Amino acid sequence: MAEGYDPARSSVGNDKLSEFMQAPITGDLLEVPGIGPSAKEKLIENGVTTTFALFGKFLMLKDEGVQSVEHCDRFWYWIKDTGINSHRAGIVRAVAEKLDTMFPGIYDGGLYENS
Repeated sequence: MAEGYDPARSSVGNDKLSEFMQAPITGDLLEVPGIGPSAKEKLIENGVTTTFALFGKFLMLKDEGVQSVEHCDRFWYWIKDTGINSHRAGIVRAVAEKLDTMFPGIYDGGLYENS
């Protein structure tokens, strides 16, 4: 199996994702689907202490000319580098879809439909 982001590998259910999409952001990393206590600790060890900082990291990986697939792969690999070994696809999907509501076009889930 190829590495990198693939929304089909997300174990985050649609109900959980929908709740996250509709809820206001509190800043607690545990509000992000796919982030549990262990992942939260790894993020904190890597300087990401809030949901806002996690969103900032995602946005920092978006350079000029970087399209949605490469952008999500960059975030997926960054999450992997923090030591998070599970639910990476779910975290990427949740963050990307939430931020797409604020920055339309930053994520295009349709690019993955035939993969």
